[in-house]
Amino acid sequence: MKFGIMNLFPVAEGGSDHQVLRDTLDEIQFADELGFDSVWLAEHHFSKYGILGSPLNFGMAVAERTKRITIGTAVLVIPLHNPLRLAEDIAALDVLSQGRVTIGVGRGYAPIEFAGFDVPLGESKARYKETLEIVRLALSQENFSYDGEFYQYENMTTYPRPHTPGGPRILQGTVSPENFTERGTIGDPIITSPNFTPLGLMKKNFDLYRSAMEANGHDIANFDLPFMQQVWCGDSRQGLTEAAQAALNYYKSVGKIIPGSSEAVEQERSYYEAVAKNIDLLTLEQTLTHGGNFGSSQQVIETIEKLQEQLGINHYIGWLRIPTLDRKEALRSMEEFATEVIPHFRAKEGAVEADSVGAVAG
Repeated sequence: MKFGIMNLFPVAEGGSDHQVLRDTLDEIQFADELGFDSVWLAEHHFSKYGILGSPLNFGMAVAERTKRITIGTAVLVIPLHNPLRLAEDIAALDVLSQGRVTIGVGRGYAPIEFAGFDVPLGESKARYKETLEIVRLALSQENFSYDGEFYQYENMTTYPRPHTPGGPRILQGTVSPENFTERGTIGDPIITSPNFTPLGLMKKNFDLYRSAMEANGHDIANFDLPFMQQVWCGDSRQGLTEAAQAALNYYKSVGKIIPGSSEAVEQERSYYEAVAKNIDLLTLEQTLTHGGNFGSSQQVIETIEKLQEQLGINHYIGWLRIPTLDRKEALRSMEEFATEVIPHFRAKEGAVEADSVGAVAG
Protein backbone atom coordinates (compact mmCIF):
# COMPACT_ATOMS: atom_id res chain seq x y z
CA MET A 1 0.00 0.00 0.00
CA LYS A 2 1.30 3.45 -0.94
CA PHE A 3 0.21 6.61 0.86
CA GLY A 4 -0.14 10.11 -0.52
CA ILE A 5 -1.39 13.56 0.39
CA MET A 6 -3.61 15.87 -1.63
CA ASN A 7 -3.79 19.67 -1.72
CA LEU A 8 -6.48 21.79 -3.32
CA PHE A 9 -4.77 25.18 -2.64
CA PRO A 10 -7.85 26.98 -1.24
CA VAL A 11 -7.69 30.45 0.31
CA ALA A 12 -9.81 30.83 3.44
CA GLU A 13 -11.78 33.98 4.18
CA GLY A 14 -9.28 36.72 4.98
CA GLY A 15 -6.33 34.50 4.05
CA SER A 16 -3.35 35.24 1.84
CA ASP A 17 -2.89 33.48 -1.47
CA HIS A 18 0.86 34.13 -1.20
CA GLN A 19 0.96 32.37 2.17
CA VAL A 20 -1.00 29.39 0.84
CA LEU A 21 1.67 28.69 -1.77
CA ARG A 22 4.55 29.09 0.69
CA ASP A 23 2.87 27.04 3.42
CA THR A 24 1.95 24.24 1.03
CA LEU A 25 5.52 23.91 -0.17
CA ASP A 26 6.65 23.55 3.46
CA GLU A 27 3.91 20.98 4.11
CA ILE A 28 4.97 18.87 1.14
CA GLN A 29 8.58 18.89 2.33
CA PHE A 30 7.30 17.79 5.75
CA ALA A 31 5.31 14.96 4.13
CA ASP A 32 8.42 13.84 2.27
CA GLU A 33 10.35 13.71 5.55
CA LEU A 34 7.49 11.81 7.24
CA GLY A 35 7.62 9.07 4.62
CA PHE A 36 4.55 9.71 2.46
CA ASP A 37 4.93 8.24 -1.01
CA SER A 38 3.17 10.85 -3.12
CA VAL A 39 1.78 14.38 -3.26
CA TRP A 40 -1.09 15.40 -5.56
CA LEU A 41 -1.61 18.94 -6.80
CA ALA A 42 -4.98 20.21 -8.08
CA GLU A 43 -5.50 22.67 -10.93
CA HIS A 44 -8.10 25.45 -10.67
CA HIS A 45 -8.54 28.95 -12.07
CA PHE A 46 -10.23 32.27 -11.26
CA SER A 47 -11.47 31.31 -7.78
CA LYS A 48 -10.16 31.11 -4.21
CA TYR A 49 -11.68 27.61 -4.13
CA GLY A 50 -8.26 26.62 -5.53
CA ILE A 51 -5.60 29.07 -6.66
CA LEU A 52 -2.98 26.84 -8.28
CA GLY A 53 -3.31 27.38 -12.01
CA SER A 54 -0.19 25.42 -12.93
CA PRO A 55 0.52 22.27 -10.89
CA LEU A 56 3.43 21.44 -13.22
CA ASN A 57 5.23 24.72 -12.50
CA PHE A 58 4.64 24.35 -8.77
CA GLY A 59 5.80 20.74 -9.05
CA MET A 60 9.20 21.97 -10.17
CA ALA A 61 9.61 23.79 -6.85
CA VAL A 62 8.47 20.60 -5.09
CA ALA A 63 11.09 18.61 -7.00
CA GLU A 64 13.85 20.85 -5.68
CA ARG A 65 12.57 20.81 -2.08
CA THR A 66 12.05 17.04 -1.76
CA LYS A 67 14.10 13.86 -2.12
CA ARG A 68 11.83 10.88 -2.66
CA ILE A 69 8.14 11.78 -2.81
CA THR A 70 6.34 11.28 -6.14
CA ILE A 71 4.77 14.44 -7.61
CA GLY A 72 1.28 13.87 -9.00
CA THR A 73 -1.39 16.05 -10.55
CA ALA A 74 -5.03 15.51 -9.55
CA VAL A 75 -5.95 16.61 -12.03
CA LEU A 76 -4.71 18.64 -14.97
CA VAL A 77 -7.75 20.02 -16.80
CA ILE A 78 -6.32 19.21 -20.19
CA PRO A 79 -9.03 20.69 -22.48
CA LEU A 80 -7.77 24.09 -21.27
CA HIS A 81 -4.16 23.42 -22.35
CA ASN A 82 -2.19 23.50 -25.56
CA PRO A 83 -1.05 19.87 -25.86
CA LEU A 84 2.50 20.62 -27.02
CA ARG A 85 3.16 23.10 -24.21
CA LEU A 86 1.66 20.57 -21.79
CA ALA A 87 4.00 17.83 -23.03
CA GLU A 88 7.01 20.17 -22.69
CA ASP A 89 6.14 21.07 -19.09
CA ILE A 90 5.47 17.45 -18.11
CA ALA A 91 8.81 16.40 -19.54
CA ALA A 92 10.67 19.24 -17.81
CA LEU A 93 9.18 18.25 -14.44
CA ASP A 94 10.04 14.61 -15.12
CA VAL A 95 13.67 15.61 -15.82
CA LEU A 96 14.05 17.88 -12.77
CA SER A 97 12.51 15.30 -10.43
CA GLN A 98 14.46 12.43 -12.02
CA GLY A 99 11.32 10.52 -12.86
CA ARG A 100 9.24 11.22 -9.73
CA VAL A 101 6.13 12.20 -11.67
CA THR A 102 2.61 10.80 -12.13
CA ILE A 103 0.17 12.78 -14.24
CA GLY A 104 -3.54 12.71 -13.44
CA VAL A 105 -5.75 14.27 -16.11
CA GLY A 106 -9.43 15.18 -16.28
CA ARG A 107 -12.01 16.90 -18.44
CA GLY A 108 -12.97 19.68 -16.01
CA TYR A 109 -16.41 20.97 -15.10
CA ALA A 110 -16.27 24.64 -13.97
CA PRO A 111 -17.91 27.05 -16.46
CA ILE A 112 -15.86 29.99 -15.16
CA GLU A 113 -12.63 28.20 -16.07
CA PHE A 114 -13.72 27.33 -19.59
CA ALA A 115 -15.11 30.84 -20.14
CA GLY A 116 -11.90 32.41 -18.88
CA PHE A 117 -9.83 30.51 -21.44
CA ASP A 118 -12.45 30.99 -24.18
CA VAL A 119 -12.99 27.25 -24.54
CA PRO A 120 -16.62 26.12 -25.05
CA LEU A 121 -17.63 23.72 -22.27
CA GLY A 122 -19.50 21.67 -24.85
CA GLU A 123 -16.19 20.90 -26.59
CA SER A 124 -14.54 19.58 -23.43
CA LYS A 125 -14.98 15.88 -24.23
CA ALA A 126 -13.59 16.11 -27.77
CA ARG A 127 -10.74 18.40 -26.71
CA TYR A 128 -9.89 16.07 -23.82
CA LYS A 129 -9.55 13.13 -26.19
CA GLU A 130 -7.37 14.98 -28.70
CA THR A 131 -5.15 16.61 -26.09
CA LEU A 132 -4.53 13.30 -24.31
CA GLU A 133 -3.64 11.57 -27.60
CA ILE A 134 -1.20 14.32 -28.58
CA VAL A 135 0.48 14.47 -25.15
CA ARG A 136 1.04 10.71 -25.25
CA LEU A 137 2.53 10.96 -28.75
CA ALA A 138 4.76 13.91 -27.84
CA LEU A 139 6.15 12.19 -24.74
CA SER A 140 6.71 8.81 -26.38
CA GLN A 141 7.85 9.70 -29.91
CA GLU A 142 10.59 12.02 -31.14
CA ASN A 143 8.83 12.67 -34.42
CA PHE A 144 5.07 12.52 -34.83
CA SER A 145 2.20 13.90 -36.88
CA TYR A 146 -1.44 14.38 -35.90
CA ASP A 147 -4.58 15.38 -37.78
CA GLY A 148 -7.55 16.14 -35.55
CA GLU A 149 -10.53 18.45 -35.23
CA PHE A 150 -8.72 21.04 -33.10
CA TYR A 151 -5.02 20.32 -33.67
CA GLN A 152 -2.94 19.41 -36.69
CA TYR A 153 0.81 18.78 -36.51
CA GLU A 154 3.37 17.57 -39.01
CA ASN A 155 6.73 16.05 -37.99
CA MET A 156 6.84 17.53 -34.48
CA THR A 157 9.30 16.82 -31.66
CA THR A 158 9.00 18.41 -28.22
CA TYR A 159 11.91 19.15 -25.85
CA PRO A 160 13.18 18.37 -23.34
CA ARG A 161 12.68 14.67 -23.80
CA PRO A 162 11.29 13.08 -20.61
CA HIS A 163 13.54 11.36 -18.09
CA THR A 164 11.12 8.40 -17.97
CA PRO A 165 11.17 6.40 -21.24
CA GLY A 166 7.87 7.06 -22.99
CA GLY A 167 6.98 9.74 -20.45
CA PRO A 168 5.45 9.61 -16.96
CA ARG A 169 2.46 7.41 -16.21
CA ILE A 170 -0.88 9.11 -17.01
CA LEU A 171 -3.97 8.41 -14.87
CA GLN A 172 -7.44 9.40 -16.02
CA GLY A 173 -9.95 10.84 -13.59
CA THR A 174 -12.84 8.35 -13.54
CA VAL A 175 -16.33 8.68 -12.05
CA SER A 176 -19.07 6.94 -14.05
CA PRO A 177 -19.56 3.15 -14.36
CA GLU A 178 -19.23 3.50 -18.14
CA ASN A 179 -15.81 5.09 -17.77
CA PHE A 180 -14.62 2.40 -15.35
CA THR A 181 -15.52 -0.24 -17.95
CA GLU A 182 -14.13 1.72 -20.89
CA ARG A 183 -10.78 2.41 -19.24
CA GLY A 184 -10.48 -1.14 -17.96
CA THR A 185 -11.05 -2.45 -21.49
CA ILE A 186 -8.27 -0.25 -22.89
CA GLY A 187 -5.99 -0.84 -19.89
CA ASP A 188 -5.77 2.81 -18.86
CA PRO A 189 -4.72 3.65 -15.28
CA ILE A 190 -7.33 5.63 -13.31
CA ILE A 191 -7.70 7.91 -10.31
CA THR A 192 -10.94 8.63 -8.44
CA SER A 193 -12.23 10.69 -5.52
CA PRO A 194 -15.75 9.40 -4.84
CA ASN A 195 -17.10 11.67 -2.11
CA PHE A 196 -20.35 10.31 -0.61
CA THR A 197 -20.54 7.45 -3.11
CA PRO A 198 -21.73 4.35 -1.19
CA LEU A 199 -19.07 1.68 -0.78
CA GLY A 200 -21.31 -0.87 -2.49
CA LEU A 201 -21.54 1.28 -5.62
CA MET A 202 -17.80 1.93 -5.60
CA LYS A 203 -17.20 -1.81 -5.36
CA LYS A 204 -19.36 -2.34 -8.44
CA ASN A 205 -17.36 0.31 -10.31
CA PHE A 206 -13.99 -1.14 -9.32
CA ASP A 207 -15.24 -4.63 -10.17
CA LEU A 208 -16.27 -3.36 -13.62
CA TYR A 209 -12.79 -1.94 -14.10
CA ARG A 210 -11.03 -5.07 -12.88
CA SER A 211 -13.23 -7.42 -14.94
CA ALA A 212 -12.75 -5.35 -18.10
CA MET A 213 -8.98 -5.38 -17.60
CA GLU A 214 -8.83 -9.14 -17.07
CA ALA A 215 -11.13 -9.82 -20.06
CA ASN A 216 -8.81 -7.83 -22.31
CA GLY A 217 -5.51 -9.28 -21.14
CA HIS A 218 -4.35 -6.49 -18.83
CA ASP A 219 -2.63 -7.54 -15.59
CA ILE A 220 -4.21 -5.56 -12.73
CA ALA A 221 -1.20 -6.43 -10.54
CA ASN A 222 0.90 -4.01 -12.61
CA PHE A 223 -1.40 -1.05 -11.89
CA ASP A 224 -1.79 1.40 -9.05
CA LEU A 225 -5.39 1.69 -7.88
CA PRO A 226 -5.45 5.09 -6.15
CA PHE A 227 -8.32 6.39 -4.06
CA MET A 228 -8.65 9.93 -2.62
CA GLN A 229 -10.52 10.82 0.54
CA GLN A 230 -10.60 13.61 3.13
CA VAL A 231 -8.87 12.43 6.31
CA TRP A 232 -8.49 13.56 9.91
CA CYS A 233 -6.66 11.43 12.44
CA GLY A 234 -6.97 12.07 16.20
CA ASP A 235 -8.70 11.34 19.50
CA SER A 236 -10.20 14.74 20.33
CA ARG A 237 -13.98 15.03 19.97
CA GLN A 238 -13.63 18.76 19.35
CA GLY A 239 -10.98 18.11 16.70
CA LEU A 240 -13.22 15.53 15.07
CA THR A 241 -16.11 18.00 14.89
CA GLU A 242 -13.87 20.76 13.52
CA ALA A 243 -12.49 18.45 10.83
CA ALA A 244 -16.00 17.42 9.75
CA GLN A 245 -17.10 21.06 9.71
CA ALA A 246 -14.12 21.97 7.53
CA ALA A 247 -15.01 19.13 5.17
CA LEU A 248 -18.63 20.33 5.06
CA ASN A 249 -17.42 23.87 4.27
CA TYR A 250 -15.46 22.41 1.36
CA TYR A 251 -18.44 20.51 -0.03
CA LYS A 252 -20.59 23.63 0.19
CA SER A 253 -17.94 25.56 -1.75
CA VAL A 254 -18.02 22.87 -4.44
CA GLY A 255 -21.75 23.43 -4.76
CA LYS A 256 -21.10 27.06 -5.69
CA ILE A 257 -18.80 26.32 -8.64
CA ILE A 258 -20.27 23.25 -10.35
CA PRO A 259 -22.18 24.00 -13.56
CA GLY A 260 -25.78 25.06 -13.30
CA SER A 261 -28.33 23.14 -15.31
CA SER A 262 -28.21 25.73 -18.08
CA GLU A 263 -24.41 25.62 -18.30
CA ALA A 264 -23.76 21.88 -18.13
CA VAL A 265 -23.20 19.75 -21.18
CA GLU A 266 -26.61 18.36 -22.21
CA GLN A 267 -25.94 14.74 -21.26
CA GLU A 268 -24.49 15.75 -17.85
CA ARG A 269 -27.22 18.18 -16.82
CA SER A 270 -29.16 15.79 -14.57
CA TYR A 271 -25.93 14.64 -12.86
CA TYR A 272 -24.90 18.16 -11.88
CA GLU A 273 -28.43 19.03 -10.76
CA ALA A 274 -28.40 15.99 -8.44
CA VAL A 275 -24.94 16.85 -7.06
CA ALA A 276 -25.98 20.43 -6.31
CA LYS A 277 -29.18 19.26 -4.58
CA ASN A 278 -27.33 16.71 -2.44
CA ILE A 279 -24.70 19.26 -1.36
CA ASP A 280 -27.41 21.75 -0.45
CA LEU A 281 -29.06 19.18 1.86
CA LEU A 282 -25.79 17.95 3.38
CA THR A 283 -25.50 18.05 7.18
CA LEU A 284 -22.55 17.98 9.57
CA GLU A 285 -23.56 14.53 10.82
CA GLN A 286 -23.64 13.11 7.28
CA THR A 287 -20.24 14.63 6.55
CA LEU A 288 -18.81 13.07 9.70
CA THR A 289 -20.04 9.58 8.87
CA HIS A 290 -19.84 9.50 5.06
CA GLY A 291 -17.81 12.50 3.87
CA GLY A 292 -14.35 11.18 4.57
CA ASN A 293 -12.22 9.14 6.95
CA PHE A 294 -12.39 10.84 10.34
CA GLY A 295 -11.50 9.36 13.71
CA SER A 296 -8.78 7.80 15.83
CA SER A 297 -5.76 6.25 14.12
CA GLN A 298 -7.34 2.82 14.65
CA GLN A 299 -10.61 3.94 13.06
CA VAL A 300 -8.74 5.42 10.12
CA ILE A 301 -6.81 2.16 9.72
CA GLU A 302 -10.04 0.12 9.76
CA THR A 303 -11.61 2.31 7.07
CA ILE A 304 -8.55 1.95 4.83
CA GLU A 305 -8.52 -1.82 5.39
CA LYS A 306 -12.18 -1.97 4.37
CA LEU A 307 -11.42 -0.03 1.18
CA GLN A 308 -8.45 -2.29 0.52
CA GLU A 309 -10.57 -5.40 0.98
CA GLN A 310 -13.69 -4.24 -0.86
CA LEU A 311 -12.13 -2.23 -3.71
CA GLY A 312 -8.62 -3.61 -3.98
CA ILE A 313 -7.02 -0.15 -3.71
CA ASN A 314 -3.26 -0.04 -3.22
CA HIS A 315 -2.60 3.73 -3.14
CA TYR A 316 -4.48 5.69 -0.48
CA ILE A 317 -4.39 9.47 -0.91
CA GLY A 318 -5.49 11.55 2.08
CA TRP A 319 -6.78 15.10 1.90
CA LEU A 320 -5.17 15.77 5.27
CA ARG A 321 -4.96 19.51 4.62
CA ILE A 322 -8.74 19.89 4.55
CA PRO A 323 -9.68 23.41 3.38
CA THR A 324 -10.49 25.79 6.29
CA LEU A 325 -9.19 23.32 8.93
CA ASP A 326 -6.65 24.98 11.24
CA ARG A 327 -3.21 24.45 9.71
CA LYS A 328 -1.52 23.36 12.95
CA GLU A 329 -4.26 20.79 13.51
CA ALA A 330 -3.93 19.52 9.95
CA LEU A 331 -0.16 19.10 10.36
CA ARG A 332 -0.64 17.32 13.67
CA SER A 333 -3.10 14.97 11.99
CA MET A 334 -0.66 14.39 9.13
CA GLU A 335 2.11 13.49 11.57
CA GLU A 336 -0.15 11.10 13.50
CA PHE A 337 -1.18 9.44 10.23
CA ALA A 338 2.50 9.00 9.33
CA THR A 339 3.52 7.61 12.72
CA GLU A 340 0.48 5.43 13.49
CA VAL A 341 -1.35 4.51 10.28
CA ILE A 342 1.40 4.05 7.70
CA PRO A 343 3.60 1.85 9.95
CA HIS A 344 0.60 -0.45 10.57
CA PHE A 345 0.35 -1.25 6.86
CA ARG A 346 4.11 -1.44 6.39
CA ALA A 347 4.31 -4.01 9.22
CA LYS A 348 1.48 -6.06 7.69
CA GLU A 349 3.20 -6.09 4.30
CA GLY A 350 6.50 -7.06 5.91
CA ALA A 351 4.83 -9.97 7.69
CA VAL A 352 3.21 -11.18 4.46
CA GLU A 353 6.55 -11.03 2.63
CA ALA A 354 8.26 -12.95 5.44
CA ASP A 355 5.57 -15.64 5.32
CA SER A 356 5.96 -15.93 1.55
CA VAL A 357 9.73 -16.28 1.81
CA GLY A 358 9.33 -18.88 4.54
CA ALA A 359 6.83 -20.87 2.46
CA VAL A 360 9.20 -20.90 -0.53
CA ALA A 361 12.16 -21.91 1.63
CA GLY A 362 10.12 -24.68 3.25
